[in-house]
Amino acid sequence: MVGIDWKLLYQYRDLLGLWIRRDIVSKYRQTVLGPLWFIFQPLVTALVFVVIFSKGLKLSTDGVPAPLFYLTGLVVWNYVSQCLNSTSMTLVANSGLFKKVFFPRLILPFSYCLSSLVSMGIQSGVLAICYFYFVVQGADTRPDILVLLLPVLLVQLVLLSFGLGLWISALSVKYRDFHHVWSLIAPLWLYATPVSYPLSAIPSDWQWIIKLNPLTIIIEGFRLGILGVGTFTPSDWLPSVLFTLIISISGTMLFQTVERTCVDSL
Repeated sequence: MVGIDWKLLYQYRDLLGLWIRRDIVSKYRQTVLGPLWFIFQPLVTALVFVVIFSKGLKLSTDGVPAPLFYLTGLVVWNYVSQCLNSTSMTLVANSGLFKKVFFPRLILPFSYCLSSLVSMGIQSGVLAICYFYFVVQGADTRPDILVLLLPVLLVQLVLLSFGLGLWISALSVKYRDFHHVWSLIAPLWLYATPVSYPLSAIPSDWQWIIKLNPLTIIIEGFRLGILGVGTFTPSDWLPSVLFTLIISISGTMLFQTVERTCVDSL
């Protein structure tokens, strides 16, 4: 990626591993349930979605059992949310450390994005258990050939989360209240993303607005690959990939520009 000193990052690979382990442990240290929170959080949220959107508002889930439909979207959304919560204050929260020790600053946000894959893996295990349960119960749900593309979609998801996190972190240095503004924008982004509803539920004339959100096609791709339902075409995916690359590259450039001067200003 533009502007990244890959050789320097490789030299500090041990620090990257240490920071990943630290972040994983710190997420459930001094909690009663520990890593079980990674399991209960999507299950409780999916239950709320079932009650409100499926039972209450009668929103379609494209013929898929509602818990499976919501869990698939939540696994993706929770990863993005967790990454942004961790990376958004990287420069501000670690200014004291930056003043004392030199190391590539990109290691911190990158470690957050990698450590969040652990919780995503745990939640994906919960999704797999639920999937097999409903299949045994007779649900007509089967993977699509697009399941082979899921690793690529996962890479896109990491890049998107990484880039957005860098943007928020850099902007929060100059505009301290931006972090609080983002906390208000995030719930709106959730409902502008087809997590609690399928893209097919949106009138075709309005779908282009939802597709401007790059996360829309990623979630639809995951659903199509895992559950066999979803609105995903190459013509929709290409703009999503391009937007992801723009966000990740520009976020990296902005972050590296700000981190050169942020130590003195914090």
